[in-house]
Amino acid sequence: MTFRHNNMRSTATTILCIVLALCAGIVYGDDWPQFNGPGLDNISHETGLLKQWPEGGPKLLWAKTGFGVGYSTVSITDGTIYTSGKVGDDMLVFALNMDGTTKWQVGNGPGWSGSLPGVRCTPTIDGEHVYVMSGNGRVVCLQAADGTEVWAVDVKDKYNGQFGDWGYAESLLIDGDKVICTPGGNTVTMVALDKRTGAEIWKSGPLNVAAGYVSPIAVTHGDRHLVIGSTGKGIFGVDAADGKLLWNHGQINVHGINAQTPLHHDGHVFTSSGWDTGSVLLKLSEDGAAVTEIWRNKDLDNDFGSVIFRDGHFYGFNWLNNSRGQFVCVEFGSGKTVYAEFPPGRTNKGAITWAEGMFYCYDEGGVVWLGTADATGPVQIVSQFMIVNGGDAHWAHPVVSNGVLYIRHGDYLHAFDVKGG
Repeated sequence: MTFRHNNMRSTATTILCIVLALCAGIVYGDDWPQFNGPGLDNISHETGLLKQWPEGGPKLLWAKTGFGVGYSTVSITDGTIYTSGKVGDDMLVFALNMDGTTKWQVGNGPGWSGSLPGVRCTPTIDGEHVYVMSGNGRVVCLQAADGTEVWAVDVKDKYNGQFGDWGYAESLLIDGDKVICTPGGNTVTMVALDKRTGAEIWKSGPLNVAAGYVSPIAVTHGDRHLVIGSTGKGIFGVDAADGKLLWNHGQINVHGINAQTPLHHDGHVFTSSGWDTGSVLLKLSEDGAAVTEIWRNKDLDNDFGSVIFRDGHFYGFNWLNNSRGQFVCVEFGSGKTVYAEFPPGRTNKGAITWAEGMFYCYDEGGVVWLGTADATGPVQIVSQFMIVNGGDAHWAHPVVSNGVLYIRHGDYLHAFDVKGG
């Protein structure tokens, strides 16, 4: 009787809290189920975030080690954090509680051990399953609850795939019942597997070039649903229904480093590449079966730190050398550079995300900064702090989810409170 009474009281209290929350207009934070976020655009819809951090940075909630060598970031759904890393010779996939303690960890074959070893592929979460690709091409589906392997396909082996100098760096795309990836090479360009079984649904024809380092996107344009991805030499589109290769547009990078996830806006597709390659805006034909180049811009040659599209402008770092870069703003309609300037006191390029009117940057010098920028003026840094834990390059993308800023640096994962209160 006592148990039932307490349980009923708890239920009544819970209902009351929900009603009060709804009446107060409380908005809860967003999950981040895949690389580049729910919209694949690095935009967070979090609200109530701090507009300035305390001196020394926001409150550190926790910092955990043991994730091995890697530049992948985190995905977050239903109170669980997922990431991946190379520990010893193996690629491991990790699931963590929100306090950073480990729920489970499982292997996904050998980790990438070639040039600049480590894991670059971030897990994608879809319902009760986790999907991730290794740098060697092993695509695996795991149960989100306990990490049990459901199926696995070595797409490099099965499709005679070809990767670039740093292995595969693709975070998998889930589109309906399909999981989509880009083996590259002279047999196929892209493949779609049944997300439940791993069986092949379709494969697109070869472009006879290595895969890029790009995570693809799916867009609906008129009556056609497309998947847009990149190889080491260009950006391409396929019909999402059957994998038919519709178009391929050259984007030649001296090292084959096409690593920018494409952006889609108003019937146009944008991509950018570093090493003086620049950016390009393409217009889809009415039926999506072809593209026309609208403009090129040499100032915004983003290497792999992401580009943000807001209010008719593209924002991101250019490539001046392997560590230095300016923050650039380019107009969508004309392709004209509005400005290209170093952030105050900083010369490092970096990876960026955007939330509630603010840019969050984790630069290659190890500094995390919070700043503002729009078309009326260049970036202004409001707050900054240094990441001191971990090793190797500062390349992982920052993530803002549920009021927390996540920063991966090699073996370490950090969680900072950016909501306060």
